[in-house]
Amino acid sequence: MNTERLKRILSDLTSASIAWVLFFYYRKTKIENYNFEISETLIYGVIGVSLFWLIIYLLSGNYEDVKRVSRINELYRTFIQTIIGCLLIFFFLIIDDIENYKNYTFYYQAIFVLTSFHFLITFFTRFIITSSMVRKIQSNQIAFNTILIGDEKSIAETYQLLNSLSRSTGNKVIGYINSEDNQEINNSELENLGNIQQLEKIIKKNKIEEAIISCNKKNTKNLTEIINTLIYHNIITKVTPSMVDVLAGKVKMQSLFNVSLIEIQQIKMTIFQSFIKRTIDIVFSMCALIILCPFLIIISIIIKYGSSGPIFYYQKRLGLNRKTFNIIKFRSMYVNAEKDKPLLSSKGDTRITSWGKIMRKYRLDELPQFYNVLIGEMSIIGPRPEREFFAKKILLKAPHYKLIYKLKPGITSWGMVKFGYAENIDEMISRLRYDIIYLENLSLFNDFKVFILTILIVLQGRGK
Repeated sequence: MNTERLKRILSDLTSASIAWVLFFYYRKTKIENYNFEISETLIYGVIGVSLFWLIIYLLSGNYEDVKRVSRINELYRTFIQTIIGCLLIFFFLIIDDIENYKNYTFYYQAIFVLTSFHFLITFFTRFIITSSMVRKIQSNQIAFNTILIGDEKSIAETYQLLNSLSRSTGNKVIGYINSEDNQEINNSELENLGNIQQLEKIIKKNKIEEAIISCNKKNTKNLTEIINTLIYHNIITKVTPSMVDVLAGKVKMQSLFNVSLIEIQQIKMTIFQSFIKRTIDIVFSMCALIILCPFLIIISIIIKYGSSGPIFYYQKRLGLNRKTFNIIKFRSMYVNAEKDKPLLSSKGDTRITSWGKIMRKYRLDELPQFYNVLIGEMSIIGPRPEREFFAKKILLKAPHYKLIYKLKPGITSWGMVKFGYAENIDEMISRLRYDIIYLENLSLFNDFKVFILTILIVLQGRGK
């Protein structure tokens, strides 16, 4: 844990403790008319409430990136967190202590005082720390390794603009990549890092943190592929406003003093949503395996007596960050169905057993994957994982396919709902379009929609 992150955690814990002590003092002396004294109740309250706030902040992602900060964002974030946290404390702690309050007006007074104390103290300390960080960035004490990508003229203009600012934006320009060709730019201060085909190597070698893309509308060749590569490597990517109309997906404005850049939204859920998603995965998959146990046993018996071979089928698939794992399925094909090379199933596939066709129609063969979900290799909702053999073929035709490795694969997905099983590489690429839409709109609500639609498909037997 770096020093800046630790400083913020200690500051938040101290602020929460002071706010609770002040609230406790006010409550005892002004509302309950008792003498204030340090008691076990106060000590335990300080410890418990401080840990509660720390959990709120961790789930909100407060300590994810402590260098890229804004005082306005800090104000908004502190306000929202204070309202939510204080309401939870009020309903779980204060409202139960009814015997100490003469009437309901004291409840409103208590929640107002607690909220005010916590917000003012917390924001004050955060404002000091954030202001210090902003000053360090503006004075170039802290900088982010940055590359410029675009055509010759646009790169030169962007570099000149960044240097003309009265205060630093925090971008330490390491060099440039000419997206048109590998020609040198007439600027002795800028280093030519290589061509666009070497982008991934350049990112790793120079520990790039940010990228600024700038080119005229006529020179946008390979732009989508460039952006996808940057997003895949978690590079904060910004483009000039003139390029907005040539970009697909979500963008959000970020003003850098007198220069406006558009930041491409990263493919990720918030820490809170990720926590909820993983919790749902664990609870649901555990319940599914327990409740469906008799049904799974029946399926196993039918498979065993329907054709010779094992009940389960294990297959190497690529998951999060391209890590290989064994996906588990009920065996729906005859043994040795793939002798020479990997093959995709198709309509009328003679390798599929009679019972296998029924399982595939209702997607019963996927049920054992709840175990993959339980141990963290998969999620209930997420792009379907593929074998490396097919993944390489897809990447040759659709380089943006690598974006699906930014999150765990799923038992079902938006691509499976809208397209279904693919019988060849072209169909896989067609299905990929829906998975990319899902990635660009990650949310628990969309996960819920995919889940409900999958249930309808299973009940109607529309699997294939």
